[in-house]
Amino acid sequence: MSHHTIQCKNCENQFSGHYCNNCGQRANTHRIDLKHLLHEFFHALTHLDKGLLYTGKKMLVEPGITLREYLSGKRIRHSNPFLMLIIIGGLCSLTYYNLELKLVSSFKISELDGGVHMIDSKFFAILYILYSLIFSVFDFLLFRYKGYNFTEFFTVNVFIATQVLLMLLALVPVWLLGQKFGLNSYLRPLIGLSFMAYLIFVRYEFFEVSGNRKAGVRLLIETLIFLAWFMVMSWKTVSELLNS
Repeated sequence: MSHHTIQCKNCENQFSGHYCNNCGQRANTHRIDLKHLLHEFFHALTHLDKGLLYTGKKMLVEPGITLREYLSGKRIRHSNPFLMLIIIGGLCSLTYYNLELKLVSSFKISELDGGVHMIDSKFFAILYILYSLIFSVFDFLLFRYKGYNFTEFFTVNVFIATQVLLMLLALVPVWLLGQKFGLNSYLRPLIGLSFMAYLIFVRYEFFEVSGNRKAGVRLLIETLIFLAWFMVMSWKTVSELLNS
């Protein structure tokens, strides 16, 4: 039985089927128009078996397995974590900027210098890249015996940062209600502690702490460091609550 062969427009390989067996490009390529662009954009963001929502779901229910598999090479279903961080960070920045939501009790993105639009629109991405670098230093110092290098720890933390940013987007209605009823001073420490619990949960799963005393002790040390960092970051909110 004969098969119709197609020449791949990407690598010029001759193949049959829906995808090139050499480079993986689709056989069905056509001119890019607005309809195609919108389809690809929403497909990348919302497809449940691949892309952003798939990665978000897996990072929520089984983050340790997801991260270990990604580092071991199983990556085709996942979006690029650094690209995700930039996209979701930009959406967070625009959303929190335009709704004038406060990150902490004394600061709003919209209070940045109005002329520095680049910082306004990329604030979350820049901030969470810095957080990822800082957390990666502690992960490397405490868990490098697991065999991961610094770049791999950084990739893990970028995944975690993106998941936290997705949660921040999902929490916008809660922030708006809290802002309307004057409850955000109470919500900030609660949500902050929830995010901190997620950071610890991911590490518990990723480093396979269960039944491992050495990993457990190191995770406890890292937890104390993170809690100290959280208290420093939220001291003004806490003092406001104590004085109210």
